[in-house]
Amino acid sequence: MPFLSLLRELIKSILTPLPLLWLLLIAACLFQWRGKKKMARFLLGFSLLWFFLISTPFLPYRLMISLENRYPPIQISGKTGERITSKDTMVHILVLGSGYQTDDRLSYSAQLNSAGLARLAEGIRLHRLHPGSKLIFSGYKGNQPLPQAVVISIAARELGVDSLFTATITEPWNTKSEAAEYFKRFGTSYKIYLVTDASHMPRAVRHFRNAGLNPIPSPANFNIRKNSLSGSYLKYFPSSDNIRFMEIVFQEYLGMLWAKMGGN
Repeated sequence: MPFLSLLRELIKSILTPLPLLWLLLIAACLFQWRGKKKMARFLLGFSLLWFFLISTPFLPYRLMISLENRYPPIQISGKTGERITSKDTMVHILVLGSGYQTDDRLSYSAQLNSAGLARLAEGIRLHRLHPGSKLIFSGYKGNQPLPQAVVISIAARELGVDSLFTATITEPWNTKSEAAEYFKRFGTSYKIYLVTDASHMPRAVRHFRNAGLNPIPSPANFNIRKNSLSGSYLKYFPSSDNIRFMEIVFQEYLGMLWAKMGGN
């Protein structure tokens, strides 16, 4: 693995909410052991504050909303003024890979993770709104027997999409390479709808624009919905969901920073 990629993975593994919490606690213990009790108390207090910030919804929700609201969902109707033609053969709907877990007992659609299934549903919705369009799935093999792109393509056929209107890009292993490989294969001839998680969309759009493309964002798999916190005071208590939201936020903002620096 190249040095920069290794460095990126190291930073990514450390600069996430829970590892940072553990680092603060370990540092507090070390200072206590060295007899620097004032610094130890400060770090312990900061650890408790950090746990409060990442486990309650106040900060995670605000940061997640700032990502997911960057590009609104596509609502195609008579009110939008967007016309749906009988044959949209110059439209590509690019669904980015998100992973799956092979299990021979299950259908291919059931092997997709929740993000992959949500992206597929959005891609099929757009495809049906644009008859004649082509659904393009991307994603590499990783440690699974089949590339992600192939599995989600088969899942699309299970859900009624004609294979004539699907294609796969099996080489890309991250968002930057997905943009580069699409550009290499298709150029700028097609109108592109880009489908990925709402939280991932800002980073994805940056990579695609850097590659010379101008996709139409079609976000899927929203984590935060209107009135998500309404109905129960218990939703304001610490929970693992809030920590998961913070992990996504950290990953996306670090990814955008890395993309701005020219990284993957």
